[in-house]
Amino acid sequence: MAERLLLHIGTQKSGTTYLQRVLSRLSGNLKREGVLYPLRLHGRREVYNHEAAAYGLLGTSSFPWVPEAKARAQEGAWEGLTRKVREWDGTAIVSGEAISVINSAAAERLVSSLGVPNTHVIITARDLGRVLPSSWQQHIRNGRSTPFARYLAQQADRRGEGDARERAARWDADPEQTFWRAYAIGTLVERWAPFARTVTVVTVPRRGAAPHELWHRFSRALDLGTVLPDTPPQIDDLEANVGLTEPEVLVLAGLNRQVDGVKADDAEIRKLRGRIVRDAFVSRADRGSPVRIPRTWLPRIRAWADDDAEVLRSSHALLVGPESDLLVDPEAPVGDGPDADEVARAAGAAMAYLANVPTRGA
Repeated sequence: MAERLLLHIGTQKSGTTYLQRVLSRLSGNLKREGVLYPLRLHGRREVYNHEAAAYGLLGTSSFPWVPEAKARAQEGAWEGLTRKVREWDGTAIVSGEAISVINSAAAERLVSSLGVPNTHVIITARDLGRVLPSSWQQHIRNGRSTPFARYLAQQADRRGEGDARERAARWDADPEQTFWRAYAIGTLVERWAPFARTVTVVTVPRRGAAPHELWHRFSRALDLGTVLPDTPPQIDDLEANVGLTEPEVLVLAGLNRQVDGVKADDAEIRKLRGRIVRDAFVSRADRGSPVRIPRTWLPRIRAWADDDAEVLRSSHALLVGPESDLLVDPEAPVGDGPDADEVARAAGAAMAYLANVPTRGA
């Protein structure tokens, strides 16, 4: 059995794909130093993270977006992961970005299944001012067409009012409350604390931070001494989650709206969106403005983040990085609606790509 388990549970949209890609690149060196980051769980295929394997243990009740057939297909992967962890003598690292969405009963079941008494939970977290635009962007990339303001209103309804811990109890009992179970950081810590020796929150640095700052903070949280390099291997942007600008997201939302009758989450449509992002959007010189919080929503979102930070302060979590990175940046730009010219340029890039017409890269 592993003598120590470092369980990185996300959250999503907090640099997890980048960190997992780095760990997978380093896995050979780590293994020689007594640290296991499992890549081959079941069969010949390698994975760079363990989220899908968790589907095989917890199924659709914990991950509502996962079809039952996909969850069943991952049962062997979870069995392979637990076997590797239990057969390892040193430190093992397990990382799944969406594990943070599961409720307390599922969290207890997952930790129990891995079977390592000396378990330490690590959470990477961004403030809601960055999370909500990123989450809406993913919502659109998954085939939806909900306008941003309506999406925020939906999240406000789901969050609800009242005492933070009373809200957390409601979220824990509702299978559909995956967003707030994950992103209300204080109550996320409290949910996992009973099943871990320690819970560490790594704050995601803001734009303009020193190079590799997220990796340095994550390395400190892993607490592996000199095993991890100070400079991580270079990870291609396309290996991580590529962010989109507001006009690009709106173009994809328009596409989803038009094909809704034939299911915007159809496999072929998903591939089409992926090609547009990779081949039409990412290479543009002027991609337009980032997704920004609407001005009218900023005070409420700032209050949410402040409330969540207050719960975090009362917990016994370890914090790596400044707490201010979990608060909404008062200097962050706010949105007053999309720029029509930027949307037109993004739409033109997408149409030119689909028509196989050369562009000027703008």
